[in-house]
Amino acid sequence: MSSETAGTASTAGSEGGDGSTGDSGGLLGRGFETDDRVYRALLYASAAIFLLFGLFPVYWMAQNSLKTREAILDGVSWFPSAEGFTLSNYAVLTSGDIQLYFFNTLVVTMGTVILTVVVSLIAGYGLARLSFPYKEGFARFLLFGYMFSPIVLGLPLYLIWQEIGLLNSRVGLIIALTAISMPFSVWLMWKYIQTIPEAMEESAWVVGASRWEGFRDVIIPQTQPAIIASALFAFALAWNDFTFAQILLPSNEATTFAPGILRQITQGYDIAWNDIMAASMAMTIPPLLFAYFLQSYLLQGFQIRSL
Repeated sequence: MSSETAGTASTAGSEGGDGSTGDSGGLLGRGFETDDRVYRALLYASAAIFLLFGLFPVYWMAQNSLKTREAILDGVSWFPSAEGFTLSNYAVLTSGDIQLYFFNTLVVTMGTVILTVVVSLIAGYGLARLSFPYKEGFARFLLFGYMFSPIVLGLPLYLIWQEIGLLNSRVGLIIALTAISMPFSVWLMWKYIQTIPEAMEESAWVVGASRWEGFRDVIIPQTQPAIIASALFAFALAWNDFTFAQILLPSNEATTFAPGILRQITQGYDIAWNDIMAASMAMTIPPLLFAYFLQSYLLQGFQIRSL
């Protein structure tokens, strides 16, 4: 009888122990679920705030580009009214000055992208594959230029470009913008090429390929994500440049869009805000599309793979 009672008590004790363990596990699980919900709520709230501050200027520019000049001057409104709505503002894109600014911006941007990618790819390959004295010091010295703001670098460049005949030329602006975007791109290429096994190049050399052919057939295809990331970085820097273009392109014939719009604003007393908003909106679309369609390559390029 006593043994049965002891067995019953033992069974009850074990059931009680299992129940307490289950309760504590459930509480712990619910705690983790609560923390996860709080984390997700904070994450979504932060993303919403970021999007609000990031997209609001684009929205404001877009809706003002669809208003008449009188509707803009009448006061602040969140949406174009039926009376103030118009698409005629985008006819400013056919004007001579705006087309000139767009053409100059396109030439400067494409030239900067091509030159930056070519120079940084070759320099990054040299840093990754060749051994020479003070290589690490040279790579660190490249980043020294980022210690100075563009306005500090622009004034000496103005005097130098004036002496060698590059002032007020698109070539001079391309060289200046390449010098600014190249250090980051060189480091990106350097670190990315280091993740490509040298055995792949050696296999090409075994079958008779030269170093250049190995670079062309092995390295360049493997570094496409880094090339696209470098191109996108140079594109954003050149397309949105204002300081260098304002300093190095004093005349209207070679100026790009950003300083050109400023000159349109300051050249008279009557400011056509509707036309300026339409032209600015048209210039905002290309980089947005460029970044949207290449965002996957951009993320791959910035991610340094392991060997």
